[in-house]
Amino acid sequence: MRISYRAHGGSQDYWQRRWDGVAVDSGAINLDRYPGRYAEAVIKAPRPDGPVLEAGCGAGRVLRHYHERGVSIIGLDFIASVLAAIKGEDPTVPMAAGDITKLPFPDGSFSAVLAFGLYHGLEAHLEEAMADTRRILKPGGLLCASMRLDNLQNRVTDNMAERAMPEGPRRFHKLNLTSREFRSLVGDTGFEVMAIEYVENMSFLYKYAFLRHASQRVFNESAARGQGYRFNLAGTIAQRTAMVMAPAQMANLAVITARAV
Repeated sequence: MRISYRAHGGSQDYWQRRWDGVAVDSGAINLDRYPGRYAEAVIKAPRPDGPVLEAGCGAGRVLRHYHERGVSIIGLDFIASVLAAIKGEDPTVPMAAGDITKLPFPDGSFSAVLAFGLYHGLEAHLEEAMADTRRILKPGGLLCASMRLDNLQNRVTDNMAERAMPEGPRRFHKLNLTSREFRSLVGDTGFEVMAIEYVENMSFLYKYAFLRHASQRVFNESAARGQGYRFNLAGTIAQRTAMVMAPAQMANLAVITARAV
């Protein structure tokens, strides 16, 4: 396990600023890319009856997509203002404010939990968060979760960020786990790991504007989140080559799908 640090006011401050700085997501999401591809697989998979929880729903791209399509889904986040913003766009979206380590739901409430970009934001109590996720799932319920990897890709990204940061104190930013550590974490808290995949969400190559798709040359986070972080031909070739040669080192995330036992 490795910790990444940044020059911000801590996890709460980072996410507050992050969500205050972007528009509420629409229900548009690319189902061929992370996280849409993985959410769709869980939604369509055999699982117990019951609602789905998106833990760490953020600005609502996954949550709104499935709510608009009639899926029984509830969003949870610890930033109350982003939930209020989503509610302002669509008052019918079910949401709750809460902490992933102490979820405000009874045992066995959900048939599936989607948790994209959530657990690696915890400075402490990672095992407690995973155990509480298991608690609110029905037996046989599904978990689909991502984790920032401790690998070459993210070490390069952190090095680039460190060189760009101003002088001053550094605060916790994100956890980085190896795929083995992530698998053990999930498997040791009441889950059977069904699959683990290396995923390219936002490669460090995307930070170079000349490698981005023309539609994303000028960066707009809301658009990129909905479409996926897209490359032009040169960027696509470079990224695909890197992923073929060393997927465990060139992915920035691992995504686990697991079943509650």
